Amino acid sequence: MKRLIPPLAAVVSLVLFAGACTSTPAAAPAAAPASTTAPPIATTQTTVTTTTSQAPTTSSTKAAEIVTVDGELPEGLLAAIATVLSWQRDDRNEAPTLPEGLAEHLATTPLKTSDTVSVSGSTATIEGGEIAVVEIDTGDVLLAADEGDGWQVVGADPAAGPPWYGDEPRMVMVIGSDARPGENQQRLRADSIHLLTANPSEGNGTIVGFPRDSWISTPYGSMKFTSLMAGRGPQVMVDKVVSTWDQPVEGYVVTGFKGFEDLMRSIGNLPIDLPRAIPTQAWWAGFRAGEQTLTPQRTLEYSRTRKNIAGGDLTRSANQGLVMLAVLRVLQMNDIVDAPEIVSVLLDHTWTSLTPSDLIQLAATVHTLDPEEIENVVLPGTLGRAGAASVVRLTPEADEILADLADDGLLGE
Repeated sequence: MKRLIPPLAAVVSLVLFAGACTSTPAAAPAAAPASTTAPPIATTQTTVTTTTSQAPTTSSTKAAEIVTVDGELPEGLLAAIATVLSWQRDDRNEAPTLPEGLAEHLATTPLKTSDTVSVSGSTATIEGGEIAVVEIDTGDVLLAADEGDGWQVVGADPAAGPPWYGDEPRMVMVIGSDARPGENQQRLRADSIHLLTANPSEGNGTIVGFPRDSWISTPYGSMKFTSLMAGRGPQVMVDKVVSTWDQPVEGYVVTGFKGFEDLMRSIGNLPIDLPRAIPTQAWWAGFRAGEQTLTPQRTLEYSRTRKNIAGGDLTRSANQGLVMLAVLRVLQMNDIVDAPEIVSVLLDHTWTSLTPSDLIQLAATVHTLDPEEIENVVLPGTLGRAGAASVVRLTPEADEILADLADDGLLGE
């Protein structure tokens, strides 16, 4: 497999989200083009030059100004970009179909335009359609997806201002299945449960871990949170978080032990700084504190360890959050144009309810986040019993944390 990042690197793409699409006519004054040109990126596509249709002229009406776009990308993608740029240049041109939030964003933070622009980028075919990241020689970046109805622009990072990669906060559940190789990884217990939030325009977010043994009420009776997915699938986990804690969760990503390790192995090793030592376990060696590099197998072992450590399941959930932050740092070693390929690799080892538009927005969001501005927390609870079972009973503070998170994806804001 092509190596996406330098050696000693790893990836567990933990992603985020999208909004409904509507057309919103608006335009902004044209800005002067940048003086530099983005380096071309090789693709297997045919070079195509695309323009939008020019508005008809009359004896008293000057023709609308259009933008010509050329580059080695699919013809339909070039046409979608030309439509957006021509609309930005002159609002008499055809208004593109855009997510409502993106149309509003471009009305206040417009893209740069000129008579002719050159673009480069990359595409990937994934389940549900195609995705793309496009760099324009003006310095702007666009995200696009084709979900069966043709290419549409679904995100933008204008050179003039902050990016728009979906309505904020973005929020997704990341679930690690307890299934072993050969078992149904979407229909067994959940071994790890996390809620990830992100605000790409501000570069911040939160990782919230749910203790897997949290004792919860469900339509199927009271049970451990880990057991809710068994026989029912991951969507019921999302439904529980939405209905009980009013979180705007947009979807899930699920992988199992083998999928996690294979994903890490396909990329490389994980540099990480461990805040605490872990004693030797029954089936694998312990871990020293401090900076080190973990193999894919050792990363999985670290993520699974909960025996003979202070805090047990709660500490393990916090350690899993540390792995996610280490992965984020590794992902940021890539260029944003690598995002379509990274999503494709991710989907080889996971299952998700997210759409192609969601996935490319989330992959691009990786490049906006500051790991130092992402809080890693675990919902507090106390150890207890439910019959013969050992459980974690979430405290009222857990409800307060989730209530605080719902509006902006942040704690204490």
